[in-house]
Amino acid sequence: MLAVTNAAKRELARIAAQRGLSPAQCLRLTIPPKWTREGGFGVVIDVPDPGDLVVAHEAAPVLRVEPEVAEHLSRATLDFKETPAGMAFALDIY
Repeated sequence: MLAVTNAAKRELARIAAQRGLSPAQCLRLTIPPKWTREGGFGVVIDVPDPGDLVVAHEAAPVLRVEPEVAEHLSRATLDFKETPAGMAFALDIY
């Protein structure tokens, strides 16, 4: 199963609060074609789906992942950490 660090969960919660997401919206970890920007993955604002893998922080959902994407990331860790470009999400796949 995809592992999500506490640092990533805190940052996702901060982003969701900052964006003022409604209950009908969620943050989703996704890959192309839903992710259209640079890189192989990203977090987008989307709508929840009952089949999603749900990642929670302090009992509140902070991230959703489609089952097909979660399957490919079963040995991955999503982190929020210092990178050469500054603080950023990083997906480490093992």
